[in-house]
Amino acid sequence: MGSYSDPSSITSSLIMSGIKLTYFNLKGRAELARLILAQAEVEYEDCRIEKEEWAELKKGLPLGQLPVLEVEGQTIGQSMTIARYLARRFGLAGKADIDAAEADQAVDALNDLMNNVLPIRKETDEEKKAELKKKLQMETMPSWMKMMEGLLTSKGGNYFAGNQLTWADIAIYHSSDMMKRMLGEPNMEECPNMKKLMETVNSLPNIKKWEEARPSTPF
Repeated sequence: MGSYSDPSSITSSLIMSGIKLTYFNLKGRAELARLILAQAEVEYEDCRIEKEEWAELKKGLPLGQLPVLEVEGQTIGQSMTIARYLARRFGLAGKADIDAAEADQAVDALNDLMNNVLPIRKETDEEKKAELKKKLQMETMPSWMKMMEGLLTSKGGNYFAGNQLTWADIAIYHSSDMMKRMLGEPNMEECPNMKKLMETVNSLPNIKKWEEARPSTPF
C-alpha cells in the first residue's frame, strides 16, 4: 500500500503493492514478513500452499526454500532478507543508516537466540530434547533477555533503533510470543523495558487487527 511514513499509526490511503508472499499455511518463517506488511497496511497476496504442492513448487524456486516474495518481477528467498526488504520499503527500518544498523543489530541478536530452537525441534530422543529445552528455558533465554534489556535501555528504553518503531521491535515481539508458547510465560520482573516494548507492539492497532484476522494455525 505505497509508502508509509509513520509506522505507529494507521494510514488511510491504501494502494495495491503488487507483492505476493508464498509460504505454507503456518506462521513459521513467513510471519514476521506478514506482521511487517500488516503494520504498514500493505495489501498483498498471502499465498499459502498445502504440503502436497511443495515438491512441485520447490523445483522452480531460486533457493528451493520457502518463504519467497515476488515483487517487481523478481523472486526473493530467505525469510530475513524478505523481512528486511519490506521494512526498508515501507518505513520500518529507521530514518537513517545508523537506525537501520541498530535494527539489524537487534535482529541479529535475536537470530543468535533462535539458533538454539532448531536443535530442540530436530532432537528425536525425548530425554535429550527435554534437557535442551530446560537449558533454553532456565539459562539461555533469561541471559538473552537480560542482555537485550540492557541494549534496549541504552537506546532510551522504548525501541531498539532510532527511538522509533522498527522491524526489530516487531521481530522480537513475534519471536518472544513464539518462545512463550514453547517455554511458558517468562519472568519479566528484571526486564521492565522489554516487557513494556512487548506490550507496545501487541497494542498496535494494525498488529492486533492482523492477529485477530489471520488463519488459525498450530505454529
